[in-house]
Amino acid sequence: MLLGIAAGWAAPARHACAQAGDAARAAFEVPAGPLEDALNRFARQAGITLSFDPALVRGKQADALTGHRTVPEGLAALLSAHRLAAVRGDGGAYTVQPAPAATAEATGSAALPTLTVTAETEHADGPVHGYVAQRSATAMRTDTPLIETPRAVTVVTREQMDDQAVHTVEQSLRYSAGVLTEVKGYDPRLSSLTVRGFAPAEFLDGFKLYTSNAYSGWLIEPQGLERVELLKGPGTVYDPAAPGGVINMVSKRPSAEAVREVGLSIGNNNRYQGSFDLGGALNDDGSLLFRLNGLFRSSSGQTDFSRDDRNFLAPALTWKPSARTKVTLLAEVTRDRMTPESAWPVGALITPNPYGRISRSRFIGEPGVDHYNRNASSVTYLFEHQLSDNWTLRQNARYAKLDIDYQQVYGLAFQSDQRTLDRGIRRLVDKSRTSAFDIQVEGRLRTGRVAHTLLIGMDYQRYVSDKKIGAGPASSIDAFVPVYGAPVAVPTVGPVFGSAIASDGLRQHGIYVQDQMRSGPWSLGLAVRRDQSRNSYTGGVLTAQGPDTKTTYNAGLLYLAPNGLAPYFSYSTSFTPLPGALANGSLFKPELGRQLEAGLKYRPPGMDALFTVSVFDLRRNNVATINPYLFTPSAQIGEVRSRGPEFEARTALTKQLKLVASYTFLDAKVTRSLNLAEVGKQPVQTARNTASLWLDYRLGGPEWRGWSVGGGVRYVGKVPASADNSFYNPAYTLVDAALRYERGPYTFALNATNLFNRTYVAGNGQYFGQGRALQAKATFRW
Repeated sequence: MLLGIAAGWAAPARHACAQAGDAARAAFEVPAGPLEDALNRFARQAGITLSFDPALVRGKQADALTGHRTVPEGLAALLSAHRLAAVRGDGGAYTVQPAPAATAEATGSAALPTLTVTAETEHADGPVHGYVAQRSATAMRTDTPLIETPRAVTVVTREQMDDQAVHTVEQSLRYSAGVLTEVKGYDPRLSSLTVRGFAPAEFLDGFKLYTSNAYSGWLIEPQGLERVELLKGPGTVYDPAAPGGVINMVSKRPSAEAVREVGLSIGNNNRYQGSFDLGGALNDDGSLLFRLNGLFRSSSGQTDFSRDDRNFLAPALTWKPSARTKVTLLAEVTRDRMTPESAWPVGALITPNPYGRISRSRFIGEPGVDHYNRNASSVTYLFEHQLSDNWTLRQNARYAKLDIDYQQVYGLAFQSDQRTLDRGIRRLVDKSRTSAFDIQVEGRLRTGRVAHTLLIGMDYQRYVSDKKIGAGPASSIDAFVPVYGAPVAVPTVGPVFGSAIASDGLRQHGIYVQDQMRSGPWSLGLAVRRDQSRNSYTGGVLTAQGPDTKTTYNAGLLYLAPNGLAPYFSYSTSFTPLPGALANGSLFKPELGRQLEAGLKYRPPGMDALFTVSVFDLRRNNVATINPYLFTPSAQIGEVRSRGPEFEARTALTKQLKLVASYTFLDAKVTRSLNLAEVGKQPVQTARNTASLWLDYRLGGPEWRGWSVGGGVRYVGKVPASADNSFYNPAYTLVDAALRYERGPYTFALNATNLFNRTYVAGNGQYFGQGRALQAKATFRW
């Protein structure tokens, strides 16, 4: 069933109080307007869960509802004129259905039949039951049904992340259309994925996670996330974003319902991990809520002499001083002690060697020298106040710190004997700080037959990074019989060759206006944004700064048919200021993006599913070219074009069987470049064909009660390993598997990633992908 869902802001004892609340009379004040808006307002004021098919209420008007009524009386007053009725389920929730003839003529005093409601309350920042989300705020920045969003948006739910036992946010997107993961191999330090051929911008709760080079980056812990949402292509309202799209990670929020969960897991590579998730109300009236997430891990990596240790803590607090006001504080602290993945010479892992294949576990650094230490923390403030039933004010802010201490010995080139490896060493110490502020007003109004959701806002971002970088030679090593312990001269910062001190910063402020218009089955969204940014850079004796100003646009048109089909078309542009400078000291130019997209969404009536087919033409200008052995890009090439069709399905085929499937054909090409050898060629880090399928089945029958099995297949076609397409990383197919048993408050799970331990290569033929990863986990909820 195609569902719109409304619920009260706070219902800490919803089930226990349902019958008493139905019988009691309460004061309601619902203004005349669209029936959908009236039902949402009534549900908030009544503190009930209300589900409805948007097609049933679209284009219908509700009269004003005031005075004291019971819940059934109020619902009947809103619905009876439209031959609709609200049916109360066993759990106390309501669903809107076409009324039978007798009910349509009644005044609302008739008893409502019992119905088991299959949909739970959902908000754009809240939990989802199953794999199929109904709503999202990532594309439009307002809580909007996905079926009414004229863009391709993927939502990975908490349940899918748990079923697949993902260790990183990147892994949560492995079964999503248009996404290529591990483009730089398996590296637990950083995410390396592309969306429609380009790296996306990463956001946490609506704020961008800045980074100024390929080695300083955030790695958000999935234990603290409720959902991972992906907007594909430029997003005007979410500037400064990226042409490739936006990954918006939504943190777990405090809730009135008690959350009590602890988990312990073990895995290969000496992986030991403990986690907890606690939350609930701190007082009797539910006005003060908390959430506390934590994770502690001790683990080796997949190469010899490596580690992957993490400590994570994320407290959250929500205060509701009134029914119209909510303040939420989110904080998180992460401490990582890791070892970089082995970096081999370009092409070394796909070029035949007379001494045989190089082992995936081979470490080519130096024990005790290589390390990647990261300390990250952030505090986020979210304020929301309903000025009236039609207008809402939001004010959000964040302060974030990221400190990186990175050092690595890496492979430069094989000597003529094809086994002695020349090596180099690189060093980076980076301290960055980000301040961000956003204020917006959302209003719902009507002009004639057109309903509007208006969003007006402004934001400000300030990013500063102080870096100390260095590089130098290191001793050679036998790549096939390595002997470690040779002295390594660690680069020091100073007036010597190969070292530099650099500081870069970015200030950006923008204003945006968006209008989501609806009339009958038609939806039209228009957005415009004006940005001004100032990029500054200091390196050695060079100091530079410069302003950039740009206006970007977004338009989307969608038609929602009664049968659940929703064809759409959208046009979007982006403007992405980049901090830092090229190797020659000149400032980065802002990246520009433009996308045309057409698609068809389908949510079959009576089925928990969302199917999306889309075709797109995406162009990205001023693309930075990264030298794999330098910290600073060497050039910004002219233009890369990416286009093709995508298909994604998320569905519960039955009550027991869940499915996620995707396919992408990507036609990507470098259309303008400073390097003439790559013009007309497929860009690196892109695959023409990718496909995936995941199935999760809960076994039936008394003898199998509590058991579930899951499995998935991922295919990635060959990927260029050189700019001129002279050699490729081979195609590969991976298999994942899962087995779970649930009994009372206990859950036991066994997961395998890359079950058959397939060896595959990424990057410029220089990085290994993830080998087989096994994990056994026990979870206790009470």
